[in-house]
Amino acid sequence: MTDWPHLLTFAKNHPDTMLALATLVSREGSSYRQPGARMLINAQGHYVGSLSGGCLEDDIAQAAQTVIAHGKPVSQIIDTRPHYGCPGKLEILIERLPPAFFVQLTAAFNSRCPFVLRTHFRTTQRVIETSLLNLDSTTCAQPSTAANESSEGDAFIDEVVGRAPRLVIVSGSKDSEPVRHFAELLGWKVHSIVPTHGATRRVLAPHEIACTADELPLRYPPDDYTAVLIMTHNLVRDTHYLRHILPHPYSYIGLLGSRRRRETVLAELGEAGLLADETISERLYAPVGLDLGATDPAAIALSIVAEIQSVWSGRSGAALRSRLAPIHDTPRVALSPR
Repeated sequence: MTDWPHLLTFAKNHPDTMLALATLVSREGSSYRQPGARMLINAQGHYVGSLSGGCLEDDIAQAAQTVIAHGKPVSQIIDTRPHYGCPGKLEILIERLPPAFFVQLTAAFNSRCPFVLRTHFRTTQRVIETSLLNLDSTTCAQPSTAANESSEGDAFIDEVVGRAPRLVIVSGSKDSEPVRHFAELLGWKVHSIVPTHGATRRVLAPHEIACTADELPLRYPPDDYTAVLIMTHNLVRDTHYLRHILPHPYSYIGLLGSRRRRETVLAELGEAGLLADETISERLYAPVGLDLGATDPAAIALSIVAEIQSVWSGRSGAALRSRLAPIHDTPRVALSPR
């Protein structure tokens, strides 16, 4: 997962203006965020993103205002032990970036093929520059070794920016609204599909899209960060949409309803010969959601979004206090030696 959906929304809301990008490059000891974390700050000191648990951001934003005003990037070493009681030391780079950079970055992010953001800095000359490296459009391969060559005193931090998280909700009813709200809060791109076999009979809301079952995989192709949630409250429509969705390798397919509903749907799909591959039925999450004791629409939505997040992250959804491994995954960055 990535911070960039929120950062790019911030950039979109501040067009035609210089912004400062703050990057956490390295850390010693304990820290709330991992290397590669980003903040985006405007000339008024407003910001999005975080590089700590909340104690350093205001000071970083103040320093970023100076960078925006004068254009000279800065490198900061912040020791959190004397003032904040956290056993850690952070190195943060702050640079000014033009609007054109975020236009390019937004286009790359919306293309749904991973890419690399390379922050290049020279420790001697205090030169800091972040640029975008496109990956191979077919293989999405990492940049070649030659691209990592640098002169003495240079260093790189490469952040692999993955696909934007995308949730396709097939519903048309109001109980999908809490799901959409939670997903958008996380920065996911949400597509609300009104089920139809042709033209829909009601006026669509601005965020709704009429889409037939056979069109859905074409409009929203499967990938490792696309989830599909079926919650039409109609057994015939559920089955019809799953008939067209289940054969495709979406990272998550969920069906709202009971175990009996799941078995009824799978039995019908089996009779149609669609379950010859056993992995197809195994990829269906039904009943949908984590076991949170949810009974009302908001709590049910929370359990569904939490389950999708756990699947995308490869986590169990269990309590963190029972986890023996580190809480945070290895950061999606590579730091070259200085």
